[in-house]
Amino acid sequence: MEIKGSTKIALVIGHPIAHSLSPIMHNEAFRRLKLDNCYIAIDIAPDGLAHFIKSLKFTNILGVNVTIPHKEAVIEYLDELSEEAIILRAVNTIKITKDGLIGYNTDVFGFEKCLEGIDIPKSSALIIGAGGAAKAVVYTLCKLNVNKLYITNRTEEKAQNLIRFVSNLFNRDVSLIPFDKWNTLEPLDIVVNATPIGMEGVGGTIDIPPSIITERTTVIDLIYNPPETEFLKKAKKIGAKTLNGLKMLVYQGATSFKIWTGIDPPVETMENAIKEYI
Repeated sequence: MEIKGSTKIALVIGHPIAHSLSPIMHNEAFRRLKLDNCYIAIDIAPDGLAHFIKSLKFTNILGVNVTIPHKEAVIEYLDELSEEAIILRAVNTIKITKDGLIGYNTDVFGFEKCLEGIDIPKSSALIIGAGGAAKAVVYTLCKLNVNKLYITNRTEEKAQNLIRFVSNLFNRDVSLIPFDKWNTLEPLDIVVNATPIGMEGVGGTIDIPPSIITERTTVIDLIYNPPETEFLKKAKKIGAKTLNGLKMLVYQGATSFKIWTGIDPPVETMENAIKEYI
C-alpha cells in the first residue's frame, strides 16, 4: 500500500487499542478495491477524547471506529445519531461530513449476520453478560422478535438494568437467570457469551450445563481470539452448532466501510485477512 499526500485515513480509537484487528481487514479491503485509503489504530486516553473528536471535522479523515472505553463517551461530542445509536446509547462508527459528525452503532448489523438461518421468532435464547456487547445482542434478538429471552450475569444488578432497558423498549418479558441456575432451563435454541471470559489475555472459561444444549442449539461466543474458546469447545463436544465472534466483527466493520465510502466492501476478503492473521 502506497501512502501519498492524497491518501485518506480511517481509524479506530480505544484505550488500549494495540489488540485491534480492524486495521488488518480494512486495509486488505482498501487494497482489493484499489482505494487511496489506509486504516490505523490510535490509542486515545479518556482525558483526550473530547479534544480528538472535536477536531475531526477540521480534518480530511475518512471515518472513525470507536471501541472500549469510548463508545458511550463520544456521544456528547457528535452532531447526529442513527436510530440504533440513540437507542443503545453507544457509538462504534463515526461518519465525518461537511455538516458535522454522525454516530452509528453497527454492532447490531454484525450480530444479525450471526443469526442467519435461525428461526428467531420460534427460538429461546440465553445471553451471558450485561455490558455493551450484551446490550447490542439483546436489542437485535428483540428486534427480530425472539420467542423467549433469558439474561444471566455475575452481577445481577447489571443484568436487571439490561432487563429493564429491553422490557421498556419492546414491552415484553425478559427473565433473569442466576449465574448458578442455568440448569433449571429447558434446552435452548441460542446461547451467547457476551463477556470477555475466555479471550486471549483474559483467560478463564464458562461452564455450560449439558442439559440446556441439544443438536438444534447454536452457541455463539463473541470472542474471536482465540478462534475457538474453551466455551465453544465444550458446547461442540455436547453437540451444539458453534460460532465465534469473527462474523460479527467483520460485518460490523463492513457496515462501517459502506457508511464511510458508499461502496460495498469485499466481505470475504476482510474475513480471510483476519483468519490468516489469527
